Formats: sequence, structure tokens, C-alpha cells
Amino acid sequence: MNRARTQVAAVVFGVVASLAAPGCGSAAPLDVAPDVNLSLLQGKWYEIARLPRSTQASCNGTTAFYTLQSDGSLSLVNQCNLGASTGPLYTVSMRATVPSAAVPAKLTLQVGAFSGDYWILEVGPSYDYAVVGHPSRDYWWLLSRTPSLDSATTEGALGRAKNEGFDVSQIEYTPQPPAGERNTMTTPEGPIPASPTMGCAVTRPSPGGNDLGAWSLLGLLVAAVPIRRRADLRRH
Repeated sequence: MNRARTQVAAVVFGVVASLAAPGCGSAAPLDVAPDVNLSLLQGKWYEIARLPRSTQASCNGTTAFYTLQSDGSLSLVNQCNLGASTGPLYTVSMRATVPSAAVPAKLTLQVGAFSGDYWILEVGPSYDYAVVGHPSRDYWWLLSRTPSLDSATTEGALGRAKNEGFDVSQIEYTPQPPAGERNTMTTPEGPIPASPTMGCAVTRPSPGGNDLGAWSLLGLLVAAVPIRRRADLRRH
């Protein structure tokens, strides 16, 4: 297995091992955006703000590219520069499915043999911004079509998040790269890896090694979701 694939496998192992979320089922119901049009979610998004996750601590210029597939799922390609806007670029691709066509905002993120909730909580009237979160209230992101978002929209999203029980006092703002770096790109930069799968080759990264960079990027997409085995989901 080459080094890049080893990094991704190590990341998936770490995420699965660390993302049990006891008590999530006891959280109050969480509203999602009504009548979400997944085709309008397609394209490039910039991460503006998020609840902190250790796996995202070194990510700069976090972007996501959504593409609607013929089966109704979304492919997600996420990229960030590690440590600084000019740091090494890491790319991860994932897949989000729609368990119920009646509620397209309640996506399920697929990670090999595991899956977790990835809910669209609100979208702007012209899909110029979006809020993604998890019913546990432990995870929350604010996304925008542009590298910055006006203060009124940002404060409004934070206010609604607070009313829904998210701890917005912990919100962190994501540094975006200067104009002319990845901001001008309308498609992901460089090759796109296949979606990670679980298998016998999955191993933990070496302590202090460069594998930690890949942990940061996968945290962008999946470290936010308490992941459960699909078999467990089917029992509920």
C-alpha cells in the first residue's frame, strides 16, 4: 500500500475508534432545513466557522466540493492546507446518502462499514451559505460560497445555533487562503483519492509522524459525526 493510502486508512481507523458519542439519542429533536434541493448544494463551499475538533486543528483554507450522483447520493471532496495557507494539501473523498427522500436534509455519511448523521440545518435563500450539524449538538459547521461571509448572516446563523442548543461560545473561525491561492479554483486541486474503506490493512499512524496531517483533513468531514456500524443503525 502506498503512503497516501496508508495515511487515509490510518485516519479512518482513528476516527472510528474515537467517535462514539454516548447519550446522543437523548438529545432534543433538531430541526433541519425544509425542502432542501441537493442539486443546488452542488459546487464549492468554504468552511467559515465550526465547533472545534482536535482533528481539524491544523487545517487552513478548508473547502468542500459537492457533486450529486445519478443514484441520488452526494460525493464530497474535501481539501485543506496543513499548518498554514501554503502548507501541504490533503484531499479526502466521501459519500453521503439520503436514507429518506422525504427528508433530503438528513444525510448519512458513509465511511467504509460505518456511517453517521450529516444534517443540513439551514441554507440561504439562494444557497449562498449552509449550516451543517449533528443532532448531538457536538458538531457544527458554517459554509459559504465565498471565502468570507457577511457579519449579519454569520451572527444570524450563530444565534439560531445557540437557540437549538449548540455551544456557540466555542466556535472557531477557519482561516482561508489569500486570493490567488486555492480560492480561485472551481474544482478540487490535484488527484482525488477513492473514498476510504475499512479492511484488514487499516493501522494506526505512528506517533508524531506525518500521518497526523491526514487525521486533520478527514476530521473536516467525518470527525464531526458520531459514527456507528451500519448493523447498529438498522436495529433502531
